Formats: sequence, structure tokens, C-alpha cells
Amino acid sequence: MIHGFYFRFLKVTHSIWISVILAKLAYCAFLAKYCLERFRLKKRIVKGNPEEAKRRIQRIHPDSKGSPDIQHALADEQIDLSIIIPIYNYADLIETCIESVLNQKTRYIFELILVDDGSTDGAQDIVKCYASRSNVKVFFQKNQGIAGARNTGLNHAAGRYIMFVDCDDTVEEDLVETLMSKAQQTDADIAMCSHNLVKERDGVVYNAVPNIYADCDLSGYHGNARILNYAGLPWAKVYKRELWENVRFLPGYWYEDTIIHALLFTQCKKFTYVPKVCYQYRWYEKNFSHTQGNTGNPKCIDRYWMLVPILEKARELGIDNGECFYTMLIKHLSAYYYPTISGLDEQTIDDLFVLACDLLKQYKPAQTVKLPYMLRITEKALLEGDINLWKLAIRYQ
Repeated sequence: MIHGFYFRFLKVTHSIWISVILAKLAYCAFLAKYCLERFRLKKRIVKGNPEEAKRRIQRIHPDSKGSPDIQHALADEQIDLSIIIPIYNYADLIETCIESVLNQKTRYIFELILVDDGSTDGAQDIVKCYASRSNVKVFFQKNQGIAGARNTGLNHAAGRYIMFVDCDDTVEEDLVETLMSKAQQTDADIAMCSHNLVKERDGVVYNAVPNIYADCDLSGYHGNARILNYAGLPWAKVYKRELWENVRFLPGYWYEDTIIHALLFTQCKKFTYVPKVCYQYRWYEKNFSHTQGNTGNPKCIDRYWMLVPILEKARELGIDNGECFYTMLIKHLSAYYYPTISGLDEQTIDDLFVLACDLLKQYKPAQTVKLPYMLRITEKALLEGDINLWKLAIRYQ
């Protein structure tokens, strides 16, 4: 919530520190409103058998049980970076995207991996034109979704670092130089830059919001959980190859980028950020995220189904069940969870809440974890089964 205020003020003031101050003041006013609502709030305790709840949601939308195919290309020390672009349609945009990547001004050696995921609008013909380039690898596959396309890229990546670019976005000519220089200088596992949220309607840009993060910790996360201040999106980042050794996107699910917070950020030992806009994220009517925003669609239940294998994978990888992991878990059982399922019927929401409570209890660390205030309230709601308090806390996170 506080970051939302901050980015809105930044667009108007163009000053990071003024925006930080205004965001904190706005959030204080927002918390006063929360206190009033909390005072009037009536408890509604929802207790249930998790197995029965799971059977009911299985009937509404079964688990996709997507299992990624993990292969490892031989690393090539001569290649600094593998850039992966998953492509599905967007024939009118992909050439602009690809050229923005190929026209990088950088001393670093990179390969570009284009994965056409069964395009039907002629995009594949454009992709074929790049197959003869010496630093471009081209793959064509039957439609497996964006997760499957990214995985194909990962399975063939030879670079020491990995980067993703979406096929309807564009990048600045210094993206590679900026991120790779910062990653090399700091020996970071993940290096991230800023991006513009470019909003379009009928092909016309009507708004551009800079997402430039402040130096200070706006949201009050502690220790290594500070990484969760930053967007858990695959793009606008470079990752050390090792982070992906045993991690892939889960095919068949919506919200496939959940793994960035859950399995990449929680593995990250050193994170660095460059407050420079190097990525242009296009947001418009055709975006798939609009479809995912339709909370009445039963497929939004994927928000629960994919958390189960992700959390199991975290245990398998031996990811420390500490501050960063637990903070991430609460956020993904609340602010990222409820808004996507809120259009479903009350019984289904109750069942998904019961399952969220169960997951929290399964993965709650034995030691006390210091959490920001609103996440403590969220934790309390999940542990006590108070669904009204859970919904209220989510609105003010």
C-alpha cells in the first residue's frame, strides 16, 4: 500500500524524497482509517477440515499439477548473459522488442534466446528471420504457456547470468551494460533496475508511471526480507545462473511468476538495485494480466494450487525458513491471494481461507520472526481463523 502511494506521488513530484515523505504521511492517515474500521469489525471465525476444503475446490477447478522439465545446457564462460524472450503472438510488437535487445550498447557478450510458443498470428515468421544471427537461438514449440516457453529458454541458456524480457515490452539500449556492470561490481545474485509502467489504450499511451524505488525502506521489512520491497517480476533483472539450477516456472498455472518471490528472492544472498529506468513495461487491454485479473474465473484458484508445490520445492532446496521466507509466505497468503479470488462465491473463499491458514501453520518457523505491523495483524488473523480481520489487514498492507 505505501509503495502505491509513493509511486503515485513520484509521478507528480519527480522527487524521490518528497514522494517518500508524502507516502508515509498518506499511509499514517490510512492507518487511522484502519484503526476505526478495526474498532467496528466483527469477528468471523472460519474453521474447517483442510482436506474437505481441498476436495471442494478440486471440484470447482482441479490442480493442474504442472511439472517442469529441467535440463541443463553446458555453461559457456565466453557468454556473460542469456536473454530469454518467450513469444506468443504480438506479431505487431515483437520486432520492436527484439531489436531493442539486439541494439544494446555494451561490452558484455550476450546470447538472445527466442522461444515461439505456438504463435498463430504470423509472429513465428518474424522469429525465423533472426535464426541466422550468430548470437541468437530460436526455438519453436507447441503452446505450453509463458512458463513453458521461459523454461525452454532456461534449458538452453549458456550464459553466466540470466535475463527475461517479455515480447510486448521494450528495453533501453543500456539495460545490459547497467545491470551486468552492477552485478559484477557487487557480486550480486540478483541485480534489478527501474521500469516505466506504460499504459496504452487503442494504441495510444495515456499514462507512464516510473517505478523507481526509494533508498529507504518504505514498508518496514527487516533484515534480508527487505528484498521483498521490490517487484517480484521476472524481467528488469539479471540473475546468477546458479539460482536457476534446480528451479523452473510451473507450467499450466496462472501467476507463474510467484516463484520469483518464493524461490529466487529467498535464495538470494546479495541483491542490488539501480534506480535507473531501463525497461519499458507495456500495460494495455490485450495484456494477459487483465485476464488473470478476472477474479470470477475459477482458474484464479491456481493462486492456491501453485503455492503447494512451490513451498514443497523450497523445503527441497533447503531454503531457510526464516525472516525473508516467512514474510514472503504471509504476503502470498494475503495481499497476493485474496484480491485474485475475491470474485468467487463465499463458500469457495472460505475454503481457500482455510487452506491458507493450514499452509501458514505448516510453514511457520519455530523462532519468532519480526514482521511489519500489518503483516503481524495478517498473521494473527490466519492463526486464529478470523477471515474478516484477514480481509481488513489485506486492504491496509
